[in-house]
Amino acid sequence: MHDMTERPGTAIPSPASMRKLVESEPFDTNLGAFLARVAGLWGDRVAFEFFTEPEGTPDRSITYRDLDARVSQLASGLHRLGVRKGQHVGVMLPNCPAFMLTWLALARLGAVMVPVNKRYTARELAYTLTDSDAGWLVIHADYLALLPELGEARLPEDRVIVADASDPAPYNDWRAVLEGGDPTFVPDEEPALDDLATIQFTSGTTGFPKGVMLAHRHWLVYAKVGTVDLRHLGIERMLLLHPYYYVAGQAVSLFGFFLGATIFVAPRLSINRFVPWMRETGAQYAFVSHAICKHRVAPEDRYDGIKFLHISSAFTKEVHEEIEGQFGAPLRNAYGMTENSLATYMPLGDADRVGPDCIGVPVPFREVMIADGEGNPLPDDEVGEICVRGPGILLGYYNKPDANRESFFGEWHRSGDRGMRDADGYFHFLGRIKDVVRRSGENISAVEVETVLVSMKGVERAAAVPVPDDMRGEELKVYIQLNDGLTHAEVPPSAILAHCTRLLAPFKVPRYIEYRAELPTPGTADKIEKHKLIAEKPDLRVGSYDREREVWL
Repeated sequence: MHDMTERPGTAIPSPASMRKLVESEPFDTNLGAFLARVAGLWGDRVAFEFFTEPEGTPDRSITYRDLDARVSQLASGLHRLGVRKGQHVGVMLPNCPAFMLTWLALARLGAVMVPVNKRYTARELAYTLTDSDAGWLVIHADYLALLPELGEARLPEDRVIVADASDPAPYNDWRAVLEGGDPTFVPDEEPALDDLATIQFTSGTTGFPKGVMLAHRHWLVYAKVGTVDLRHLGIERMLLLHPYYYVAGQAVSLFGFFLGATIFVAPRLSINRFVPWMRETGAQYAFVSHAICKHRVAPEDRYDGIKFLHISSAFTKEVHEEIEGQFGAPLRNAYGMTENSLATYMPLGDADRVGPDCIGVPVPFREVMIADGEGNPLPDDEVGEICVRGPGILLGYYNKPDANRESFFGEWHRSGDRGMRDADGYFHFLGRIKDVVRRSGENISAVEVETVLVSMKGVERAAAVPVPDDMRGEELKVYIQLNDGLTHAEVPPSAILAHCTRLLAPFKVPRYIEYRAELPTPGTADKIEKHKLIAEKPDLRVGSYDREREVWL
C-alpha cells in the first residue's frame, strides 16, 4: 500500500480533530460572497483554465480577481435582461467558460440554476423545464435544434439566451448580455445562506428524474467537507473531468476555490486521455471514475505528479493497492449523493480500512444512521437503509410532495441504499434499494426507461435491470414482453433501439435486450418481479441482443 506518511507536509489529522476544525469555520453568506472572499485571498492566481479550448477563446484562462468581476458583469447583464432573484433558469451548456460564468452569476444574483444534461433529447429537456418551472433558458448554439420540438414547454424567444452562436437571432446573445453588464454590480437583495441555489435533476425510484432543491449552504458545506484531506497536501492544480451539469463538476470547482488552486476543465470524462491530461496540466488532484481506475496505464506513460484521487466507488484491497501503485498516489472513496453532497469519506490515514464496501466515517456536518423500515436506528452490524441528516442537505424535491413524504424519516433523508455500521464506527455500502442503474457514473431511472419502452407500439411490458460491467460499473439490460401475437422479428432490437435513441439521452439507451413471452409478477399484481429475472442466471448477458457488438449472445 502506498505510504502517505512519506509525503512531505502530509501530517494526517484524525477524523475527529478534522470534524472539530471544519465545523468551527464560519460560513460565507452565500456562494457569491464565497467567491468574493476567495478572490480577495487568491487575487492573481489563475482560477480556471479551459485548456482544450483554442487559444484566444474569451475567458479561456481567468484569475480569481478577474473571475469575480466577470461574474458580477454577467449578473448585471442578466439583471438588465430581466432575470431576478428566485427565478428559475435552465442552463444547457457543455463544459465551457459560459457555463462556469453563468452558474456563478446566477448564484450572485440569487436566481436558481437548473442544469440540463447536454445529451438530453427534446422530450427530456421539455420535462426538465416544465417540472422545474424554469422561466429562462441559457443554451448552447449546438442544441438549438431542440427548441422547435419542445411543444408547450417552449419559452418565449426573449427568455432564451444562446451561447457561442454566430447569429443568435431571434434569441438573446449570451456574449452581448455579458459585455453589456457592469463588473461593479451589486444586487439589491443578496441571497441568504439557506435560499435555493440550484435544482439538480436526479433519477429516483418512482419514475422520471426529480428536482433536488439545494441551497447555498449545501454548496458551501460541500466545499468544506470535500477538502477535509486535500487541504493538507499543498494541492495547487486540479483536473475537472465531470460535466458542470452534475454536482461533481460544480463541487470540484468549489474545492479549488477553497484551496486557491487552478482548475483545469476538461471537455468530458475520458479514460484514455486522463493521464495525458494530468501530465499536460500538471494536475495533482482529480475526482475519477471507476473506469479510469480500472484502465491500466503503461509504465512508460506513468505521471508522477498526482497527490490525491477521489472516487465514489470501492475495490478489494488488492485491486486498490494496484491502482494506487500505477498512479503513485492515494485513492480514497467518498460516499454521497446529489441530495446530501457527501455523507462519509475514507480518511487519508485509513489505508488499512479500504475494501470493497467500506465507505468510511461521516464527514463534518453530517450524521449517518442505519435504519429499519420504520426509521428506527439499528445496532452495529445490522443491515438497514443508510440515512443522512445535517445542515445543507436537500431542501426537498421540487413540487414532489409524495417523494418528500417517502424520502424522509423526520430530518433524516433516506438514501435508498443498504448499509451497516461496524463496531468501530465505520460504515459499509451493501447495494442499492432504489430501482436505478448506474452506468459510467450516470444514474438511470429504470422506471423512466420502462415508461419510454411501453410507449412504443407493440411493447406490452418492460423491465430494466443492471448488468455488472468491469469498465462501466453497470450496463443497462431491458426485458421486453410484446403484445400478443407479435414476435421479435416484427419488433426487432433495431426498432426498439431507434425508439429509445429518439426519446432518451444516449447513456440511457439499453445495451442488452431480451424478449420474454411473459414477465414474472406476484400473482395478479402488475409489478414485475425483477429479482427473479436477475436471479435466473449467473450471466445476465446470455440470451440477449448486445447493441454494441450487434450480436445475439
